[in-house]
Amino acid sequence: MRYRVSVWFAAIAVMIWAQNGSTAQWTDPIIDFSGYLETRHGLQTKNPNKLLASETLLRPEIRMSGNNVELFAAADVSENHLNQDESGIELHEAYVDYVSSAWDIRLGRQIITWGNADGVRITDNICPSDFTEYLTRDFDEIRIAVDALKFRWFSSYGTAELIYIPFFKDGISPEPDSPWWLNGIADVITDNSHKPEKKLKNGEIALKFAFFLPGLDCALSYFYTWNDFPVYYSDNPLDSQALVAVASYSRIHIYGLEFSIPYNDLVLRGEAAFSHGRLYQAQDTTITPSKKDDIQCLLGVDWYPGNQWILLCQLVDKRILNHSGTISAESHSTLVTLNLSKDLFREKVTISAMHYRDLNFMDSLTRVSTEYQPVDGCILSIGADIFSGDKNGDFGKYKNNTQVWTKIKYHF
Repeated sequence: MRYRVSVWFAAIAVMIWAQNGSTAQWTDPIIDFSGYLETRHGLQTKNPNKLLASETLLRPEIRMSGNNVELFAAADVSENHLNQDESGIELHEAYVDYVSSAWDIRLGRQIITWGNADGVRITDNICPSDFTEYLTRDFDEIRIAVDALKFRWFSSYGTAELIYIPFFKDGISPEPDSPWWLNGIADVITDNSHKPEKKLKNGEIALKFAFFLPGLDCALSYFYTWNDFPVYYSDNPLDSQALVAVASYSRIHIYGLEFSIPYNDLVLRGEAAFSHGRLYQAQDTTITPSKKDDIQCLLGVDWYPGNQWILLCQLVDKRILNHSGTISAESHSTLVTLNLSKDLFREKVTISAMHYRDLNFMDSLTRVSTEYQPVDGCILSIGADIFSGDKNGDFGKYKNNTQVWTKIKYHF
C-alpha cells in the first residue's frame, strides 16, 4: 500500500480498549459489509480518438459498531487499463469514531468536506485534490483522504470543530505521459528538497464554528496549512532541455466564511476565503515565486421549483491583492457555474448538466450525463465532458480532450 496503516489501526485498538476503561464495553458489535464495483471508460472525440480514461475499481467497505464506538475501513482495488503503474491496492479510508451526547471524535484516514459550494472549492481545503484527470471525475473521488484527528462539540446553537493533520500530504498532478499533462516541458528534473517533511512540526490545524440560527446557517473557519501543489522556479528558462525545477511550498493562513438562507423554494448560499501568504509562480520562471494574499468569494442560488427539477447557479470571484506584473496568475478572475438536473420515471433516470465558464478567457467546461437505475444498486451512466474556448484558459487548454464516457456502478 502507498501509505503505512499500522499506526492508525494501533490507535484504533487503543481507543476501543480505553472506552470506559474496559474492552467489555465492546460486546456483540454490528458488522456491515458493503461497497461498490465500478468500471468507467472515456473516449476522446477528436483525433487521434484515444482512450482518456479506462479503469475498473472495487471498493469494499466494512463498518463495525457497538455502544458508542464505530470503526470504518474502505480499500481501493483498482485496475487502470491505460497505466499499470496506477493499478493496485491502497487504503481509501480507515477511522474510528467515538460518539457521546455532546461531542464526538474521529481518528484515522478520512475525507473531510467543508463549505456548501457546488463543484467549486472555496473553504473546502482540508483534503488535497487528485487532478489526475482534471475535473472529469466526481468531487467525491477528487478529494484525497487525510490522516487526521477530528473533534466536534455540539450544542443547540451550533457546532465547534477542531482538526489536526500531523503530516503534510500534497495534491496529485497528472504524470508527463498522461493526456491531462499539458505543461509542455520536454525533460524536467524536479527538486523536491523544499517539500515539507513528514514531521509533526509541519502538521496542519483547522478550526470551524458553525451556527444554526432561525432562517440562517453560517460558519467561520481557519486553516493553517501548506499549498497542496508546488510552485516552480528554475535557474534556466522553462523552454530549455533537462530543466531542474525547484518545487516551492509555503505556509498559508486561510480564513473562511459560509452562510445559507432558505426562502420558500430558494436557497441563497455564500462562501468567502481570505488566504494569507499563498505562493504564486512568476511569469519569468528564473524568478522565485512571490507570496501574495488573495480573496475568493462565491454567491449561489439554488432553486427547487418542484416536479424533480433542481437549478443551481453560482458566481465565483477571485482577486489577488497587491498584484504585480511579474506573477503569471490573473489579478482578477470570475467564474460562473450552472447546474441543472431532473429525475424522471420515478427517479429511475436522472439527467444533469454542469457548466463552468471563465469570464476572463471565455473558455468553458460542460459536463452532461444521464443515469439509469434498472435495479436497486446498479447505475448505468453515459455522458460527455466538453471543453471549449481560449487555449490560454484553464478549460480551453483541454479542448482536445473533449470526451464521451460511460460508467457502470454496482453497489452491494
